[in-house]
Amino acid sequence: MASEGDAYQGGTVVFCGGTDWQMLGRSAGGKKTDKDKQANEERAVKFPNLTTPHTLKALQGIRIRFVAAGSAACHCLAGDMEGKCYTWGRNEKGQLGQKDLQTRGTPTLVKDLAGIDVIAGAGGRHHSAVVAASGDSWTWGSNLQGQCGTGSIRSQPKSEELLLEPKKAKEIESCSDVACGAEFTMWLCAGRLYSAGLPQYGQLGHGTDHEYNAKDSSVKIMYQPQPTPEVIQGLTHTTIRKVACGHNHTLALDDKGAAFTWGNGGYGRLGHTVQQDEHKPKGISIFERAPVDKNSIAACGSTSSFCAGIGGALYGWGKLKASGDNTMYPKPAPGIEGWTILSMACGPQTFACASQYQKETSVITWGQASNGELGYGDKGKKSSANPDKCPVLDNVPTQQVACGVGFNLFLVDSEHEAIKKLAEFEAPGDAPEEDNGSAEPAAKGKGKGRGAAASKTNGKKAAEGPASKKRKTEEKPAGRGRGRPKK
Repeated sequence: MASEGDAYQGGTVVFCGGTDWQMLGRSAGGKKTDKDKQANEERAVKFPNLTTPHTLKALQGIRIRFVAAGSAACHCLAGDMEGKCYTWGRNEKGQLGQKDLQTRGTPTLVKDLAGIDVIAGAGGRHHSAVVAASGDSWTWGSNLQGQCGTGSIRSQPKSEELLLEPKKAKEIESCSDVACGAEFTMWLCAGRLYSAGLPQYGQLGHGTDHEYNAKDSSVKIMYQPQPTPEVIQGLTHTTIRKVACGHNHTLALDDKGAAFTWGNGGYGRLGHTVQQDEHKPKGISIFERAPVDKNSIAACGSTSSFCAGIGGALYGWGKLKASGDNTMYPKPAPGIEGWTILSMACGPQTFACASQYQKETSVITWGQASNGELGYGDKGKKSSANPDKCPVLDNVPTQQVACGVGFNLFLVDSEHEAIKKLAEFEAPGDAPEEDNGSAEPAAKGKGKGRGAAASKTNGKKAAEGPASKKRKTEEKPAGRGRGRPKK
């Protein structure tokens, strides 16, 4: 999300977590030979896990306005104060908007957005979306489920539509923010919420999951994608001011202190006391009695949701820890009492906050980490069930946090002495994408070269638009650990 207030002059991007973008969130699997083990060791040296926050050489001296990722994203976005947009990370589906499928460890300017003042952005599993100061939105990456909101889908049974360069989203005007689920997108436009993409679980909020049987002679349940953004009618009675997406659910906050959720109801992530999918926005009853703070944050992980109540106290619900019961309705998040949350983001099972206690601002992280993304250092905890301070960023003014699969981004005060002392990371030379059969560009569409490119799938059949009924496996919840932030 873009920063608020004209006085903000931009900050420095700080990164921690995995740098092996090809392998983040993936299991090497199988039995390993000695040669395989040696290759893995060499790869780990080339693409290290940064267990303490590092600045990025490619962005040194650039004043950054926002950082963005997503709970299902394995790539990053950043926008500077001049409106330029940079992307890096995994790129197997063109989610970096660089006109190719080459994974990049180095933040790279999205040249096709030249002249567009980008103010906010978000990442899905294989797609990206940004918002311009003009109120328009631009998207790119996989459009298999219509998640780019371009108004059409060109995918075929054996190919997937990939937008390798930014394309303008249809029907989106006066937009101020955007959020991405794994395969769907939400746009916040003048207090109204628009959605497009995969409707499974009812996550688009239109009262249906568009389920149908694709075969006459047998049962093959599919979900008809929605490629054109449509306003969510169930929220037109109020003014929405914040939105956040998990893999398959959404949380929206309005200007009256109400909170609404819909989509996948597993693990209690919707906060309605039952594990039931909701196909349209439903108000969370607890916030009818104790409204959400007018300056509240909104954040969603794969199986969790968060917002702040009156006074800034953080509430969380869903699967918040690896052990114990699901939190079926909003409760004060343990271990972070007394802190005011300024910004929050979630990875699949990790959580990060820019938090303030009196005059002290600290970065607090927790959850089940896989690549050192909590920033506790080589000798620190790998995971933590309880919120704890990121030592290197303790008392460092932090404007924003963003989380993805195996990494965290922090937007911090460029002039703070602690930031000037941080180690700097420079990614190894970006090699061409490894041949994994993920994509083979075809001819571009009509127009000015901003059309779609088709690609062969990884030997699997891709439905022509609709998604099959097979429910995605839920990510395992956050892991154990000790400690809590001291005031």
